[in-house]
Amino acid sequence: MTQTAREDRMGARGSNDEVRKAAILDAAAQLIAERGYHAVRIADIAKIVGSSTGAVHYYFPGKSDVLRLALNHAITRAFARQSAELKNIPSARERLLKLIDMQLPRIGQVRDEWSVWVQFWAEAAVRPELRPEHNEFYARWRETVERIIERGQRAGEFRADVDPSLVAMQLTAMTDGAAIQVLTGSPGLNVTAMRELLIAFVQSALVD
Repeated sequence: MTQTAREDRMGARGSNDEVRKAAILDAAAQLIAERGYHAVRIADIAKIVGSSTGAVHYYFPGKSDVLRLALNHAITRAFARQSAELKNIPSARERLLKLIDMQLPRIGQVRDEWSVWVQFWAEAAVRPELRPEHNEFYARWRETVERIIERGQRAGEFRADVDPSLVAMQLTAMTDGAAIQVLTGSPGLNVTAMRELLIAFVQSALVD
């Protein structure tokens, strides 16, 4: 076998591995979202992807690895989706409103991502080893909002006398708190009410 043929075979094997790994993570994230992390077994994930538990363990040695990487997979996918949508919106105000809209936990993919994220919070609260990754995701989320606010200030769309970092922290905290209430069926707070709450905050904090 020539060197080129060996490299092609190794490349194909690597590509297939990535496809299988992504399929396992998709299945894991879906099951965690639907059932809760502690109710999901490796055997359940293997069944969804038509594989063996040994094959799942090949990629993810322990169940905690599945949770951590399923969250990473879901959040990375969400950030990629948001970036693709936001880059085509020139107005900072419209960009921020679009980001808010994309964070609303409507039934479907976004709600599932929220479910996985909330369960990761719960695990990180009692397992310090999960906190660095959790904090990295959170910093990225806040920085996205902060950059949009700074963009709006430069363009004259937002007030110049506010601290972008502080408002970003307030908005992300409000988004997370409202989303938890929506996910848990809190009376009086649904997706529509959450959207109105966040838009009202943007208006009062950045425009009025």
